[in-house]
Amino acid sequence: MRSSPLFRAFFTTDLIYLVTGYVAGSSLAIAYIVAATHLLAAAGLPRLAATGMPLWLAAPLALVLLDIGNYLAHWLLHRVDFLWELHKVHHSSPTLDWLATFRSHVIEQALRRLIAPVLLIVAGFSTDAVVLAGSLFYAWAAFNHANLRPRLRFLEPVLVTPRLHRLHHVPRTTERNLGTVLTVWDRLRGTLVVAEAAGTPHFGIPGEIGTYPQDGSAS
Repeated sequence: MRSSPLFRAFFTTDLIYLVTGYVAGSSLAIAYIVAATHLLAAAGLPRLAATGMPLWLAAPLALVLLDIGNYLAHWLLHRVDFLWELHKVHHSSPTLDWLATFRSHVIEQALRRLIAPVLLIVAGFSTDAVVLAGSLFYAWAAFNHANLRPRLRFLEPVLVTPRLHRLHHVPRTTERNLGTVLTVWDRLRGTLVVAEAAGTPHFGIPGEIGTYPQDGSAS
């Protein structure tokens, strides 16, 4: 693991992504989920929130469904050429730390927020369950991008760890390990890799390490 100072190169750029894309974007996403859920309730669809399911059970279930939705969005970002050009912004970071989590194109952010919560909307989770699940999801995403090397291999049969997600940012395996919280989706697709290459990994876009703009001009 390479050490990284707190105020590393392009810290300000990524901080702007955090404030504009995630602080503001998350509020809009919650409003979208609440409004869409109420519309389906008004149409007469059964709502999970009306069953009285306790938060301790509803939030983990919502997290699993949110993880599925984000996996689908992430898969599309890698499969569709136009979307990959947008997703390159996220993969362009030469340094992985918690702040690199939030480097992403505004259209990618909008796409994720439209697709990822669809199952939550259809099921009709309570706002509390949605907010808690979303908070846990983004906290785990930030943890997986952090410049840390905790010994968590015992969790990898179930959970994505920083070690596994680093492999996703290595150009050689950038099409693997698309999951954020659970490893099961990559296991089902046969796209989970666990073996690390020898030496210090270099992060970035395949074929564009060192050439992709780092000042936000690509977004």
